[in-house]
Amino acid sequence: MTETPRQRARIETEAQITAIGNRMIDDEGVDGLSLRAIARELGVVSSAVYRYVKSRDELLTILIRDAFTEIADAVDEALDGHRSVETLALAMLEWSRRHPSRWALIYGTPIADYEAPREETVVPGTRIMVTLAELVAEIRDDAEAATEGDAKPRGSAAKSLQGGKERRGMEAALQPLRDGLAELGLDYDDHVILETITIWVAVIGLINGLRFGQFGPGFDDVEDDLMSEVIGRLGA
Repeated sequence: MTETPRQRARIETEAQITAIGNRMIDDEGVDGLSLRAIARELGVVSSAVYRYVKSRDELLTILIRDAFTEIADAVDEALDGHRSVETLALAMLEWSRRHPSRWALIYGTPIADYEAPREETVVPGTRIMVTLAELVAEIRDDAEAATEGDAKPRGSAAKSLQGGKERRGMEAALQPLRDGLAELGLDYDDHVILETITIWVAVIGLINGLRFGQFGPGFDDVEDDLMSEVIGRLGA
């Protein structure tokens, strides 16, 4: 369907508002966001901006959704060149270097008095984790194919009983994540889910440690090497 001039104007204005908001985040963080300042930059009265964005919370949601989409697009582009967990992790790390304040917006400390609406942020916010789960499943399939036909070790009855208890405990612990994946139309076994969580926590934790200075100075030139070593240690 052809867009009307009014629809095109609205789309262009919304894109401008998003771009200005992103620049404010880049320059001053969340505290720098101001609908009035956006109106001034657009050359309109404040009330005109509220036709597009009703509140600061709605602006935050727009910017969070945009940040999740942008980093997921960067990961997808990197994976087009080489499909691996390391490529995914390094793409996230590179994006965090280019946009540290936007990284903090989506993976840092929760914003006081703001709760992101699930219906607008869950899908873009889980794109990378879904991709990671796909990669983990592919790695597992490849490993199983390589070892197909090998004899499996036989354990004692006591070990089997203990393993059964541990599996039941893990199944209960992973149920919320299993439900979340099902909501997205995905069905992975517990091994893939747990492996995905392990890698995800390591990647997010390392990037946060680097971006927020938790490891101290001296890492600027070795961030990629450090990430690659961590991913290698995880066997991914």
